[in-house]
Amino acid sequence: MTNIHNLGLTDTEYAQLLAQGYDPNLEHQLIELGESLDQARKLAPIVGLTKDKAPETDEEWEEFMAVWGD
Repeated sequence: MTNIHNLGLTDTEYAQLLAQGYDPNLEHQLIELGESLDQARKLAPIVGLTKDKAPETDEEWEEFMAVWGD
């Protein structure tokens, strides 16, 4: 079961993060490991894009670099 956390985001911000591979549970785990909220929010999409496999195609790398640049 997924726990619901107050993420301090609007629906639009949340939808944008989801499109980038954001996982609120991963963000929460990063916070529990000692990362600040801001740092966890930046790391969660990056980890979400690479947790299953590294980017392989040019399109996957472009998506990764767009998230990395944010």
